[in-house]
Amino acid sequence: MGISTRSSTNRKPSDSMRLIVTTFVGIVFGFFIGVSFPALNAKLNLPSSLLPVIDISYIREKYAVGNAPASVKNNNGDSSQQQLLNDTLKIWVPSNPRGAERLPPEIIEAETDFYLRRLWGQPSEDLTLKPKYLVTFTVGYNQRYNIDANVKKFSENFTIVLFHYDGQTTEWDEFEWSKRAIHVSVRKQTKWWYAKRFLHPDIVAPYDYIFIWDEDLGVEHFNAEEYLKLVKKHGLEISQPGLEPNKGLTWQMTKRRGDREVHKETEEKPGWCSDPHLPPCAAFVEIMAPVFSRDAWRCVWHMIQNDLVHGWGLDFALRKCVEPAHEKIGVVDSQWIIHQSVPSLGNQGESESGKAPWQGVRERCKKEWTMFQSRLANAEDAYYKAVGVDMVFNNRPSFMYGGNDQKMVTATRSFAVKKPNESMRQIVLLFVGGFLGLIIGLSLPPLSITKLNLPYGFLHFSCVQEKYIDSSTSSQDQFQSDPTKIWVPTNPRGAERLPPGIVKAESDLFLRRLSGTPSEDLTFIPKYLVTFTVGYEQKKNIDAAVKKFSKDFTILLFHYDGRTTEWDEFEWSKQAIHVSVPKQTKWWYAKRFLHPDIVAPYEYIFMWDEDLGVENFNAEEYLKLVRKYGLEISQPALEPSKSTKGVCWNMTRKRENSEVHKEAVEAGRCKYPLLPPCAAFVEIMAPVFSRNAWRCVWYMIQNEFVHGWGLDFSFRKCVEPAHEKIGVVDAQWIVHQGIPSLGNQGEAQTNGKPAWRAVKERCGMEWRMFQGRLTNAERGYYKSKGIDFSNLLVHN
Repeated sequence: MGISTRSSTNRKPSDSMRLIVTTFVGIVFGFFIGVSFPALNAKLNLPSSLLPVIDISYIREKYAVGNAPASVKNNNGDSSQQQLLNDTLKIWVPSNPRGAERLPPEIIEAETDFYLRRLWGQPSEDLTLKPKYLVTFTVGYNQRYNIDANVKKFSENFTIVLFHYDGQTTEWDEFEWSKRAIHVSVRKQTKWWYAKRFLHPDIVAPYDYIFIWDEDLGVEHFNAEEYLKLVKKHGLEISQPGLEPNKGLTWQMTKRRGDREVHKETEEKPGWCSDPHLPPCAAFVEIMAPVFSRDAWRCVWHMIQNDLVHGWGLDFALRKCVEPAHEKIGVVDSQWIIHQSVPSLGNQGESESGKAPWQGVRERCKKEWTMFQSRLANAEDAYYKAVGVDMVFNNRPSFMYGGNDQKMVTATRSFAVKKPNESMRQIVLLFVGGFLGLIIGLSLPPLSITKLNLPYGFLHFSCVQEKYIDSSTSSQDQFQSDPTKIWVPTNPRGAERLPPGIVKAESDLFLRRLSGTPSEDLTFIPKYLVTFTVGYEQKKNIDAAVKKFSKDFTILLFHYDGRTTEWDEFEWSKQAIHVSVPKQTKWWYAKRFLHPDIVAPYEYIFMWDEDLGVENFNAEEYLKLVRKYGLEISQPALEPSKSTKGVCWNMTRKRENSEVHKEAVEAGRCKYPLLPPCAAFVEIMAPVFSRNAWRCVWYMIQNEFVHGWGLDFSFRKCVEPAHEKIGVVDAQWIVHQGIPSLGNQGEAQTNGKPAWRAVKERCGMEWRMFQGRLTNAERGYYKSKGIDFSNLLVHN
């Protein structure tokens, strides 16, 4: 891994963008002066040919509902946004998260957590303690005693997550703490593969610090709470415990020093560090036991590449995510660990060409390091080129191996910026822009400020502020004064310091190899995802269901009873993804493990219960009908004569001689025929979502409402027109067996109620609470638009 040091000659990033903004500010300023003096228009009497066309796309985008002027609304198009402009009753909020623009902002849950919740009782009383920190271990069962010792060093302030690479999960229940831990089991996958898929920044957002640790660490001299006190004291955003030097070290930076609490720099071999503030002499920790602050992890997550599973090279690039890195990255000496160097995951590889498995894994690690280094360098080159900086390499970084193959080649870059007198150019453009704006304003008196009805914030150029200025910190100002720094406001939140070419904002659930070339990992890429929330007692039914889904599907099982290893009696289970958390529900799992950025590669997501008979169902044929009828949200029809508890709603009842239906008749239940439950409605037992529909629905799921009751009546908020894009597929139908297996996981109440009754009461309570929240959110939205909410159909 090479180290880049850069010198510069008076460059400021985003010069061209700054000039554009300057011109824009001048035009807007001149325009509002002009419209303030409409009487001058007659005297000027300028010909229309001198007047440019006003680009009001920003106004249309930002104020799509209610506030946009008629001239904007008449600019017809096919996009959802333009359609919604013509109906003030529809919601469209561009500032919502992508995909959730149709939802009122107050209903959106953009972040979640790993807090375990009850199946019964008041949601507000579920959590007697909210853990502040998260620790993850990537483990095999052979290391269980070492992991047990590790876990005991972390207090109840920590959520514990185990990533199992060997498929053995149930066995860990010999430890009492394991019954409260979160277990994710996918065979032969690595720590960084897991981190990219299951530690999305929106999921771990409640945690102040995230520990991502290997399984072979000795912790006799470590205490997590004391460690974090020192991290906070010394302002570390990225850190690790010091390593005991007697066990062999790769880097001097991570060597424990006995005379201090924390160190942030070191001396390495001659020639290794051309700059004392760069890795491996500073701004550096290893990938075996890193600890990230919430904000640092949000950046690092976006830098992890989906196909580079070993993470080699990340340690040299972590500095990209904090500023100044040599002050905010460090090693905690007084809380130290021992690296036992157990090659357990390496032995999970496969022997190739007569080589031992660990050799193939190590070669893959080195190959990934080279690839990551190249991608990052290319991304930085592209960024600097885009902002008008000429980069001349004096020496390209060369690959550097760890261990016995260490070598270091440093690289320097020089920057040359071709710039005329920048201040004079800005003054000229501001004057020209102001003059043009003045002409436009004077010539268009009908577009007065009053008639435009623009929000107050627009007059203060909030769009410019939000886009190009970080008002909460001086980060961008700092980067403008340092030409080697990167700041990209259009990157995902938290990743602004990264060059766009390295950012991976979405991931997948595709299994990858430990060895070989990354580009050859996937001989086949699944197009769809199916999840089942299961208990082991329903294993035969789930086996029958899984066999109805082809190799085009990734299979994901959510285990509410803690039994996962036992499923290996089915061969398909060894290729499936297993997540085990005791007594949690389908919608709890969906919120935590099906983030839209993680399931983005899948065209359709099936989210099914465990008690569905599938004798008359075929997934591929089902999807053909879904596409044929343009369904974004759907479910298979229910056969009423064979379903144990009958069918609750006529809308989901199977119809003879029909492929798909989208409407039904419910006597006395439907005040409006195009609203649920007579249309735009499917149940929560077996929904199927398109990629885009799921992105919206995910944001509507509330963190503490684990049963999902009421969601089925609100799915329609996520597609338009809902009565056409939500439907029931009759030609591929299922049977609801009505087995209350999860309900029986509840606990009997002190008042003598059986467990299932308390669970049912919680379901009803959640439905009412969700309905109330959604109504209040919509009321708040329409009130902000000056629309009377009381007579609208949307909340019926």
